[in-house]
This record gives sequence, structure tokens and C-alpha cells, in this order.
Amino acid sequence: MNRNNTGIVLTDRNGKTIYSVGRAQHEKMVPLSSISTYVQKALVSSEDKDFYKHGGFSITGILRAIKGGGENGGGSTLTQQLAKTNLLTDQHTLLRKYQELTLSIAIEARYSKDQIMDMYLNSVFFGGTSFGIDEAAKTYFNKPAKNLDLAQSAMLIGILPAPNAYSPTIGNPTYAKERQTYVLKRMVEDGYITADQQQAALNEKLTYAPPKSQSAGEAPHFAQMVLNQLYDKYGEEKVIRSGYQVKTTLDLTLQHTLENNINDHIAFIQSNGGSNASGVAIDPTSGEVRALVGSADWNNTSWGKVNMVTTSRQPGSSFKPIYYSEALAEGVITPATILHDVPTDFNGYKPLDADRLFRGDITVRRAISQSLNIPSVEVLQKLGVSKAVAAANRMGISTIDSSKNYGLSLALGSAEAPLLKMTNAYAAFANQGQQYDTTIIQQINNKYDQKIYTAEEKSKEVISPQGAFLISDILSDYNARAPIFGYSLTVPGHTAAVKTGTTDDDRDAWTIGYTPQLAVGVWVGNNNNEKMLNGGSLMAGPIWVNTMEAALEKVSDSKFTIPAGVIQKPVCYGSGGLASGTGTNTYNEYFLASALPTTTCDATQKTTTENTDKTKKPDTGKKQDTTTSGDSTGGTDTTDTSGTTDGTDGTGGTDTGTGGTGDTGTGTGGAGTGGDGTTLPITP
Repeated sequence: MNRNNTGIVLTDRNGKTIYSVGRAQHEKMVPLSSISTYVQKALVSSEDKDFYKHGGFSITGILRAIKGGGENGGGSTLTQQLAKTNLLTDQHTLLRKYQELTLSIAIEARYSKDQIMDMYLNSVFFGGTSFGIDEAAKTYFNKPAKNLDLAQSAMLIGILPAPNAYSPTIGNPTYAKERQTYVLKRMVEDGYITADQQQAALNEKLTYAPPKSQSAGEAPHFAQMVLNQLYDKYGEEKVIRSGYQVKTTLDLTLQHTLENNINDHIAFIQSNGGSNASGVAIDPTSGEVRALVGSADWNNTSWGKVNMVTTSRQPGSSFKPIYYSEALAEGVITPATILHDVPTDFNGYKPLDADRLFRGDITVRRAISQSLNIPSVEVLQKLGVSKAVAAANRMGISTIDSSKNYGLSLALGSAEAPLLKMTNAYAAFANQGQQYDTTIIQQINNKYDQKIYTAEEKSKEVISPQGAFLISDILSDYNARAPIFGYSLTVPGHTAAVKTGTTDDDRDAWTIGYTPQLAVGVWVGNNNNEKMLNGGSLMAGPIWVNTMEAALEKVSDSKFTIPAGVIQKPVCYGSGGLASGTGTNTYNEYFLASALPTTTCDATQKTTTENTDKTKKPDTGKKQDTTTSGDSTGGTDTTDTSGTTDGTDGTGGTDTGTGGTGDTGTGTGGAGTGGDGTTLPITP
């Protein structure tokens, strides 16, 4: 019988079990004499009232299938259902209906009616992981099938058309009661019970057995994603009945590393007003998810089951590389382009940097590395909001809607995006502009060890190799970010690109970064969108650094490949102009060969400094960017009640929102990088 070896087993990429449910052993059939007669009568009345009269098939059902062009099926007898669930595929075609018919006739010729009913009741699916009436009786009522009373029998038979949906315990109790009522009504009509018995059964208050404890297993949010994907593709009953052995993309060692790093940092997070954290690791060369932690505590009754890796939140400044990279790829800006960190009114929108200081002229390289807001809005204005949205969509961030008028506040991450999609966008930077869709399943075998699915990895170019290299080179420049972040985001011994993100009032804290071998994203915050006391680099940064360091411990350092079409030229400090040669006033910078600076400069002119006399404070000394927000609501409230976001993306259509606040730096070690007026020989 096809009730044996049911269930499902998920393993990591190395064959280690991360989740299992169901049974692998063969179960003995329960004889019809050990099954309540109420069950047998309820089954006939509800599913096949002419069971004892026909020869295995229903003419009416066959005509219905033919009339529907073989698409609708329906009207199957118990014998046909037995053949379908145990011997055939679940395709709704005329051919399958013909096969079902011929097998039904053969079954009727070989077995008695009682034997057919016995086989049916021992193999039919009752929801969850319950196959067969005896297991269902124990699961729902904690008793053997022979002891089921009328009300219980009618309830179990009633849920058969859609066991998980109609189940009184894991489905909808209202639907379950309606189905029980229908079965009892049919039994009265067929003369199996009296009206008084019907009413007594309807009045009986059913008490259900407590659900069996099911271990969440390893990586519970990841396992749930795999199960949902399987159920969507094949249907839950078929997945459970087929005894699938699923090899996933997860690396259990890296999974444990990410989990431990979150656990080690959660006390600090809580002391700074946060409560939750999530993280994901992706292989940029395949799109395979290597680790995924959906929440800091799966068992938290309020938000533990919500997968914050797939839930949209405002990314803050971690969104900046999306449009910076597009502007670099299009030649709209270069790493040496001079931007202006000065009080600026963008048609009524007046953003401020996180530290509320002004640095004057500053290069693109330093502006994004130090997560400065005013220059970033300038970049978005140069590129255009619509092009930024198109770039985000091309990189797989579909939650950013081209039909919405985000305005320039999009520059600071006012539109919501899931951590999974953001991290995979960064993975494209790591893979020279080639992006794979994220995958979580490598291979599926059924219980007969037949391979039924193998993942196909296909990539597409979402940004040019030149644009990917330029943004990667900038984000991996620890000297450029040191004046704000120190060296707190450096992965020892490795060239790693990284960007943090922080939203208004530190409600969301992000750190996303990568090497050519691995992309890791971390989110920290509160599901109810409460404020925190610190942002991306302090709250999420240590988790990211420690995870990257452990994952790359035995991996050699890999530089980002310089593609054709990118060249290095000497440029002058302060002006970004192209120098005729190297000198005391120059540093080397990467450019698109087709987008070199149009101005020239003197390579030997006295060296200038940055961030010295030009840093000025505005009228207020507040730490965060508290620019009036019109199209940015601050995000989401995500709990287990809905598992979705309650906030809005903020689409007021005017440039009055702040989105992210930029990132106030943390860590030490920034001395000697230009903040104190010293010469900058490498990066301006």
C-alpha cells in the first residue's frame, strides 16, 4: 500500500538531516473487522453511495470528465480513488481517467468489496501526516479505529475531500463541522442512521487529542520554506505520501555559525532596544542559500515563527549600492566624481547626514563608503528615480514598485525590501554582474529512490561587469569608510565589500556584504517597529563580520576581478580631474574606459586635504537625520498573527521623506585616513 514509507526528509547539501516528519517503516493493515461500522457506512454515503452495486467505475463520472475535456475529472468511485492514489499520477487528463478506469475494473475483478474498502481506508489521507483510518483515529481522538463513534466517524470521513483544509485541528473547524453535517445528512438519506442519531451526533462535543509534538528540526524557517515550495509544486498529500528525500542547499555548519553569532549578540541587541535578528548566506556563483535564520528565537510566541529574511522592511542606506552601481555602470558618475555634502534643498526635500555634519566637496567613493545622505540624494537625482527603480527590479527587488512615486527619499532606503532579495542583489555584485535566482532545493528523490527533480542553475546579467566591479572595489575600501566606521567592518585576511543600513530612529539595522565566494545579509530590529538605540554597524555589523570570518577561515583571499573596459588612471585630490601623470597631488582611481573625467589637473600641485575645515555643523545638534518625513512611515509591524507587513512603503509622491538616516559610525582605528587633516595617498 502507498501509505508506507510516507513522510519527508530534508537534508543539507552534505546529507545531514535537518528535518524529518512521518514514518519510514511499513505498517500492518487494519482489517475491516477492526474498523467502526459507522466509518464504513459514512464512507459509502459520502463518497460512493453505489459502491456495492457498481463494477468499479461510475458512468456519470466518466461522462463528466469527457464533457470537461479531460480537465476536471470528478465523480470517481472508491475503487477509482484507490487506483488513483496508489498507482497513478495526479494529472487531470483524459488519459489518466482511462487508466484509472481500466485499473478499477481490474481491481474489482480481483478483490471483494470488503477488501477494496479495507485497502481504501488503510491508505487514504486524513491530513497532516495521517494515512489510514487507524492512524487518523489515534491522531484526532487518541483511540483505535474500531472505537470511533458516529460523530467522530462522520467528522473524519467528512474531511476526506480536502483533509488539511477541512481538518478540525490543523485546518478550519467551521469547514470541518459543515462537512460532518453533510455526511450525517447523507447517512440519514441512505438509511444507515435515524434522524435522532443524526441529531445526537451533531450535538456531541468532540474532544480532540493534543497534537503530537513535532521537532522544529535544524533551521526551522529554512525548512518551512522548503516544505512550502514542495507543497506549492506537488501538493501536500502527494509530498507526504511520496516519501520525498530532499537534498537542500543548506550548509549545516554555516547555519550553526550564523545561529551562534546571532545568539552571542542578542544580549547587546536587547540592551539597545532591539529584540530580533535574522540573517542569510548565499553562494553568489549559484544562488544557493547556504544558511538562513528567520528570527532570533523560533519559540517566541509573538514573532518567532515570522521569517524576517523574507519579510519586507526599509533597508535604509543598504539600498544605496543599488543605484550607485547603476550610476557607475551608466557612466553618470565615477568613483572620483566630486559630490557636495552641503546644506541642500532638493525642491523642498532637505536631507541631513546621520551625524548632522557637512563635509563640503567629497568623492563618490568616500560619500557612499561613509554613508553620507546629502551626496547620495545628489547621485539619485543625477541618475533619476525611475532608473533606480528599474535597476532594483532588474536585480530582483520586486517589492519596489515602478508605479509608485517614491521621490528622492528613495535614496535613503524609504521603500521596503526583504533581506533575501537585498542580499541576492549584492550577490550579483560579487559575481561580476551575473545573478542567479535564489534556490533552496538541489534534488528530490521519492521513496523508491527515483530522482524526480534536479535544480537547474541559470544566471542573467543584472548589472554590467564593470558596474559590479566599481561598486565592489568601493565597498571593499576600508580606508574610505574608516572616518565613520573605523575598521569594525573589516574581515581579517579577506577583501570583503560591505554596506550598512539604518532607518529613522534606528528602527531597522542592516549589514550586507560579500566576497566572490559568499554574500551574507543581517537584519536587526523589532517586529513591532519600535525604536532602537543604535543602527546597522553596531547592531548587525558584528554578526556579519563574525559569520564572514568563520565561513572564510579556510578560504584563500580572492580579489574582485577587474573586467575589460575598466582602467586605472591618476586623478588629482580635491578636483577629481584627470592628471597627465602621477605626482604628490594624485592617487590612482578606477574608471570605465568610456567615462573618464573630462577635466584635467596639475599632478604636482600641493596636496589638499578633505574633511578638515569644511566640516560644519547645522543649527541643531541632534544625532539622527530627523528631516520631516512625508512618504516614509518607518516600516512594518510583523508578528505571527499575520506574518506580513502592516506598514507602508511610503509613496506620498513628494520628496519629503527620510527613509533611512544613514549610518552613524562605530569602531576605532580611523586615524590617519584624512579625518585629521593628513594626506590621503590611496583613496580620497
